[in-house]
Amino acid sequence: MNSSRLLSSGLLVAAVSLAALGTAMAQEKTMAFSPLSLDVPAMQGLSGALSHFAEDAGIGYMVLDPKFDATTQAQQLSQVIETGRVNGAWAITIGAPALRNVVQRAVESGIPMVVSGRPADYGLDAAQPGIAFSDIDYEVYGTAIGQELGNCIAENLDGDGKVFFFGDTSGTEAAKITDDFGKQGLATAAPNATIVAENLSTARLESQQKVSQMLLAHADANAVYASNDENAMGALLAFEAAGLPTPCIVSGGGSDEVLGFVEAGKIYAAAGFDFEGDAYQNFQTLLAMMDNPTELGPILSIPIKLTK
Repeated sequence: MNSSRLLSSGLLVAAVSLAALGTAMAQEKTMAFSPLSLDVPAMQGLSGALSHFAEDAGIGYMVLDPKFDATTQAQQLSQVIETGRVNGAWAITIGAPALRNVVQRAVESGIPMVVSGRPADYGLDAAQPGIAFSDIDYEVYGTAIGQELGNCIAENLDGDGKVFFFGDTSGTEAAKITDDFGKQGLATAAPNATIVAENLSTARLESQQKVSQMLLAHADANAVYASNDENAMGALLAFEAAGLPTPCIVSGGGSDEVLGFVEAGKIYAAAGFDFEGDAYQNFQTLLAMMDNPTELGPILSIPIKLTK
C-alpha cells in the first residue's frame, strides 16, 4: 500500500470510528474490522480502504481498536457478535488462543468471520461454517524470490550464477520454509547456479559490510538472494563500491525505494505480499459468507505481488 493512499485513507478513520454505530444501524448488514491497532498508520489506511469497500457494497462498517492487546480484541469482538451489532467480522489476529471462544461463538451464532492463521491455531482440526482463515503461504513466497533470481541468472548470466544467499532472519519455522523453497526455486530456474556463501542481516549497512567481506573470498559472485529490501540495497552498494558489475538481485519486500531500483534496472525483481489485494480478497470472502453463513469457509493465502 503506497504512502499517499495510507495518508488519504488514514484521514477517514476518525470519522469512520465516530460514525460507525449510526452508519451500521442505517444498513441492512454490517461488518466489523479488528486490526492490530489503529495506532499503526498501515492499519489506519486499511480501515479507510475497507470503509470504502463497505460503502460501495451497501453495507455498514465499524472499526474496533484493540491496541495490540489480544484480550481486548477478544472482548470487543465478543461484544459486537453477541449483541447482534454485526453480521460479519474480519480480525487481523493478535493472539489466536484468545479468539478461540470468539470463533466458536461466531459459528454458533451464524456470524461469519475472517481470521488470521489456520484452523489448528484456534484448536480446530477442520474448516468451519462461515469461518475463513487467511494465512501466508511461505512456500509460494520463497519460491517466487528464488525463481526470479534463477530467471535473472538464466537470462543475463547464461545460467552461470554464483550466489550470495541472505536468508530470512526471523528464526521461525516460517523462515526455514521460505529459505528452503527459495533455494528450490533458484535450482529449478537456474540448475547450474551455485550458492557460494550464506549470511543473515536486517540492516543496510550490515548487509553492505557482509557482502564486501564475502566478495573478498568470492570475487566472482554475480547474484544475490535478498530476503529483505535492506539486504538488496546493501548488496547493491557493496558491488558498486568494489567496482564490480551490477549483479542479479531479487528482493523479498518491495519498498518504494527498491521498486525505483527495479524500474531503473539495478534490481531485477522484488517479490512482496500484496496487502491491498489481500484486503479486497478478504472483504469479498466475508461478503459472500454473510450471504451463506452455513457454508464451510475457505483457507485463503495472501497474494504475492511480483514487480520486475
